[in-house]
Amino acid sequence: MRPLKGAWLVYLMGQGLKLPMLNGMGRTDRIDNWWAQPAVMGIGLILAVLWTLWRVVFFSDHIDYDVNGAHVISPMFSPNVLDWDMFSGWDHPSWVNAAVLILWIPFSFRGTCYYMRRVYYRTFFASPVACWVDEPEINKKIGYKGEKRLFLINNLHRYFLYMVIPILLIKWWDITHTMTFSNDGYGFTGGTIILFLEAVCLTFYVTSCHALRHLAGGMLDRWTTGISKVRGALFSKISIINRDHGFWFWISLILVFVGDAWTIACSKGIINDFSLVLIGGA
Repeated sequence: MRPLKGAWLVYLMGQGLKLPMLNGMGRTDRIDNWWAQPAVMGIGLILAVLWTLWRVVFFSDHIDYDVNGAHVISPMFSPNVLDWDMFSGWDHPSWVNAAVLILWIPFSFRGTCYYMRRVYYRTFFASPVACWVDEPEINKKIGYKGEKRLFLINNLHRYFLYMVIPILLIKWWDITHTMTFSNDGYGFTGGTIILFLEAVCLTFYVTSCHALRHLAGGMLDRWTTGISKVRGALFSKISIINRDHGFWFWISLILVFVGDAWTIACSKGIINDFSLVLIGGA
């Protein structure tokens, strides 16, 4: 019986057959808008970096505000470690703020994320920019060298995961401050809603992390008895969330800047936040 054509194709590919492809950076036979997704992602990342640079270096005021005693802080400056007792009385330089001390942790976690690597490899290095699209000649000459030199930091992703988990928990704690009013009442504000959504999406982003998935049970050979069975079940649950890891990456990142813009607007009096007391209150 003659093998199917598909089987022959798989066989020949395994022998090093070069598939027909147009040579030259960005050249392709694709007829869809393959460039749209990497272009949008690239613009999004550039805007995120520019906003962060502007906010942390040039405009580090208006990071929080109060509404009826409830305290709302920008997610970009949370946790505000400079308000902690251990840092009270610290004569720090004028350029040092909470974001300078803390923001490098979540940004390092995002920057070394497996999904993020795929995004910036394609967007900024065109390696490749999309499937079936040719890459620059320099990429072909250099080739993939693994996580070496500058990219060695990517190997620290699991450690940034451990560091970002406490920050995530503190973000949830900060939400409680937006729900406690000066008249001993409890409820929520507009800031509560935004920070809650940001914390939820960030939680899904962190818990869908490939490194956390591996830590839960991916490193095991079998999940049959005892704790390994529990870890296998946990691995399966995380795997379900992991399918949308890219979505949680983007939506949680967007909400960081939405929350920061909201905080600036309320702090400067451009808009007025509302408060709704649900329990207690004078």
